[in-house]
Amino acid sequence: MIIDCVYKALRTPKETQQTLEILAQADMLSGELSVIQLYEQKLCYYFNTRHAIAVSSATAALHASLLNIIHPGDEVLVPAICLPGTVSTILQAGGRPVFYDCSSGSFKPDLKDIDSKITPTTRVLITVSMWGYRAIDNDTVSFCRERKITIIEDAAQAAGTESLLGYEGTIGDIGCFSTHEFRLINTGEGGFILTNSDEYAEIIRSFIHIGFSQQRDGSGSGLNYTLSAFQAAVGIAQLTSLDLKIQRREKRKTKWKALLKAARGIDFPGTDVMSRHNCYSLVCLLADICRFSGKELAEKLYAVGINTDTFRHKHTIVCNYPYYKEWYASPNYCRSNEIDFPNASALVRKMLVLPCHEMVSVDAIQTASQRIVDFIEAG
Repeated sequence: MIIDCVYKALRTPKETQQTLEILAQADMLSGELSVIQLYEQKLCYYFNTRHAIAVSSATAALHASLLNIIHPGDEVLVPAICLPGTVSTILQAGGRPVFYDCSSGSFKPDLKDIDSKITPTTRVLITVSMWGYRAIDNDTVSFCRERKITIIEDAAQAAGTESLLGYEGTIGDIGCFSTHEFRLINTGEGGFILTNSDEYAEIIRSFIHIGFSQQRDGSGSGLNYTLSAFQAAVGIAQLTSLDLKIQRREKRKTKWKALLKAARGIDFPGTDVMSRHNCYSLVCLLADICRFSGKELAEKLYAVGINTDTFRHKHTIVCNYPYYKEWYASPNYCRSNEIDFPNASALVRKMLVLPCHEMVSVDAIQTASQRIVDFIEAG
């Protein structure tokens, strides 16, 4: 394989030593005391939030957040471009997913489309920062505030992405993150929740401890969604190197873009001058003059040893998955992606997602870029 989007995260000897030292000083190794508290304190400090809650996965973060906001049958607005797990948490929490279109050429919501889908039972808007790209702005925040809609940011892939509004995952009411092996803060499995709301923090913290907290005696419902001290110790070490990781990924992203600009018909999503993308992956947009869709080009690349997220996840509009079929139905939808989600459909069709992680070498980027250029020009 020349390039693979699947990889084993690098852990430096310094990070390993730091992890062992933290664990050696721990009072307990369960998801309870000193190490978890230290991890959460460091998350609050880095992301500049009042509260951080370590949990067992990003799915747990979303589920715990939704369960404590919505009631059975409430509607949750969710983007047409996201991973299936985001929608599944809505269903597990008893909500009704309502799929919305993105704005043209980005992962931010199309507010006109959202406005047409709001009902008296709409409670939550979920934004999803795919591949670390921004999915929320001031207009979205103002729109939801006016309508008393809670914003949950699915920032699973966006740790470190920031703008003048703050870090992705800290701009809405609640931010949910993943620390899976492939994330920039990686603990094998795991996640965390960020919020500035004392009320949300208390009720969610109680829920993930089976209904118990300093203020709650277990009379409420809950599940064990806590993170172990082992994973928290790894997370502390990872957090200290987050900015350095982004800098290294930025070099790979810059290399990809410099080489691919030679190809006729490749563009890239616009980024704000005062924003930082965490370089989780690079999204390339194929122009209409290219005879391949992003999916078709990804299949050709995989055949020559270049595995991309486009091929691995076989990206599509999320409501096309059979499990969500009953929620993608008339009278709310035409059941035509191009009509229901014109911007998202165009984005999916044009999108090729390239890895920028530490295991991708400069030589491999050089080779892969030439293969991409060759395929496009031959077409």
